[in-house]
Amino acid sequence: MINPETLLRESKTFAVLGVNQDPESYANLILKKLREKNKVAYPINPKYPSLFDEVVYSSISKTPTLVEVVVFVVNPHIGIHYLQDIKDLGIKAIWLQPGTISDELLQKAKELEIDVVEACVLVVSNFI
Repeated sequence: MINPETLLRESKTFAVLGVNQDPESYANLILKKLREKNKVAYPINPKYPSLFDEVVYSSISKTPTLVEVVVFVVNPHIGIHYLQDIKDLGIKAIWLQPGTISDELLQKAKELEIDVVEACVLVVSNFI
């Protein structure tokens, strides 16, 4: 299992699934926090072409550069549908926020050999 602090410290590019119109949502707060830590963080949500005067990407494959870590801030029934694309893109790790985890999603990630971190980015970021 990957240490969350190590993953956050060593990774440079992230995709955040689940950004939305609420500036105080966890997804949006995580996006902001990653950027405060000098990380490249791309907002992902197929529902919005832009939010807060910023491009929102419809999928992980549409980001300008390949990401190293995908942060899930979506229901696991939605998140599970991203796993094959993550594998196909060669992304090695996903970060599951509280409330985004299911046995089915964890099993599928294991089958696809995707490393999983289960922790809150906002909490872990306080330690790096």
